[in-house]
Amino acid sequence: MVRIVAPSGPFDPEAFEKGLGVLRDRLGLVPRMRDDIVARDGYLAGDDARRLAEWHEAASDPEARAVWCARGGYGAMRLLPRLEAARIFHPPKIFVGFSDITALHVLLNRNGLVTVHGPVVTQLGRLGPEPLDHLEGLLFGGAPPLADRRVPVPPPGRGVLARTTLRPGMASGQLLGGSLTVLSHLCGTRWQPRFAGAVLFLEDVGERPYRIDRMLTQLRLSGALDRVAGIAIGQFTQCDDPELEGVEVVRRVAWELGVPTIEGVPAGHEDDNYAMPLGSMVTVVAPAQPEDGPPRLTFEQGATT
Repeated sequence: MVRIVAPSGPFDPEAFEKGLGVLRDRLGLVPRMRDDIVARDGYLAGDDARRLAEWHEAASDPEARAVWCARGGYGAMRLLPRLEAARIFHPPKIFVGFSDITALHVLLNRNGLVTVHGPVVTQLGRLGPEPLDHLEGLLFGGAPPLADRRVPVPPPGRGVLARTTLRPGMASGQLLGGSLTVLSHLCGTRWQPRFAGAVLFLEDVGERPYRIDRMLTQLRLSGALDRVAGIAIGQFTQCDDPELEGVEVVRRVAWELGVPTIEGVPAGHEDDNYAMPLGSMVTVVAPAQPEDGPPRLTFEQGATT
């Protein structure tokens, strides 16, 4: 059984029902949710008290094997001060979501838990067969062997291919990150991210290049990007100006950091949103020559490690 929660914004009922069908019919899961999950309070899925109670109920449900977010939007970071680290997940569960849900990933990863940066329920109905096969492999395939980093094309759930190498090399570390907007807005709080020794994954949607620059600069000035081990650049959707692509700003900063970097990781706000295990050990493989295989991110551990 999987608990469905809406810790951020309200969602489209039709997309939600399609996603529930994917959970049931494609992944063989039994979704359960509160009746008031459809609540709306402006741009929130109900007030903070409702969303907080929903979270605590789902996190402590002894029958639930996973907690899956209905949608992103905005609102998850409003819950952070009232989420007790010692009671986050008991018993342990898989946690799935992305975008605004990055705030909850940061909290859980900081407390030693592996989480899944993956499609929310309202996105599941738009995924193609390959991202779904990958999601199934990550959730149910167990921990991949360490030798997977040498496989040019990782099997479903064991890693993802990127489009290009930006800076060649190889680097291993904890996979951390998510929405650039959310990560930058956590700066100056006690949940401010720190990526020393980590492989940093970044994605976003609807942010113009100058705002991407501002957010990356904020992370750099805060020290969050000091000693990052490697970078995996995901989808920057609808982030372009007529004269400049939003991802070009990310490329420049990644190049300046001087670490192995791959670009075009298929994860983010597009329909080929491949799931990835945040808080787990991964390896960035950024070949300098085509004969060394495609650029890729290999998963050294599974989603439940």
